[in-house]
Order: sequence, then C-alpha cells, then structure tokens
Amino acid sequence: MTRDKEKMARTSITVPEQLLEEFKQYCDKQRRSVSAQIALLMEEALKQLQKESE
Repeated sequence: MTRDKEKMARTSITVPEQLLEEFKQYCDKQRRSVSAQIALLMEEALKQLQKESE
C-alpha cells in the first residue's frame, strides 16, 4: 500500500519546548515536516527492532 492511500492517525505528544524548537530546525534542514520526520524515525526504529529480533 502506498503512503498516499494509507489511513492516517493523529496523536499528541508532550516534549520540552526547547527540544521541539531544535527538532523543528532539524526538520527544516531535512526539508520535512515535523510529522513526516517523526513518521520516518518511527519506521526506522521498527525496522531496526525487526533486524535485531531476527
């Protein structure tokens, strides 16, 4: 299934303001939205976990 057709979910997180501001700057440099960057990091973490459990 392509990402365009996936059903999306919304969530809320609580993080220190300074951390969020620094992460936004990082996302700008990566040319991704905060949401897209978090989704990418989540996918990478799950892939790594899958590799470790093989």
